[in-house]
Amino acid sequence: MAGTLYSKRIQFHIDAATSLPLPKHSSKAPIAYVSVKITDIKDRLKTSVVKGQMNPIWQQNLTPTRISETSEVTFEVKHRSTWPKPTTSRLAITDPYPLSTLLKMQGGNTFGTNIELPLHAVLDTKTGMPMLGSLSVNIRELSSAETAKRSCERAERMSNDLQKGEDQGVQHSEQTL
Repeated sequence: MAGTLYSKRIQFHIDAATSLPLPKHSSKAPIAYVSVKITDIKDRLKTSVVKGQMNPIWQQNLTPTRISETSEVTFEVKHRSTWPKPTTSRLAITDPYPLSTLLKMQGGNTFGTNIELPLHAVLDTKTGMPMLGSLSVNIRELSSAETAKRSCERAERMSNDLQKGEDQGVQHSEQTL
């Protein structure tokens, strides 16, 4: 079916961010987390917080989610303030990417390689200049239980076929002796 786009079961692995700006009205490094905004999905995926790091490392798998290839995905690095009252502010954001583009950027090696997405800060509060950093992520297309079962069955058939071929080769060589 040419032109038909299907939803995919995707898991985002958030690795790390670099060169985050300071939170507004603060001289301390942020209490940072990543929020993943996906068009067509109401709830956002979020990492845990990392306290006091300008280059936070999460190395966290987010909950697998079904996403259309045409859905746009935006990653936001946010700061969670606790004083004087709990608030959240955005530190940096990626451009929005269609899922299909992210999967192409990721390439075939989905578990061993991260992609670096440029971050655009709201503003560096000290200089008023936009800051540039990056967010290191890994996008994994997961198999459904049905797809995984078919793959296992296909691998078992191939293994059995290979074993039959080897058994026939052994019988043939015994007959020639």
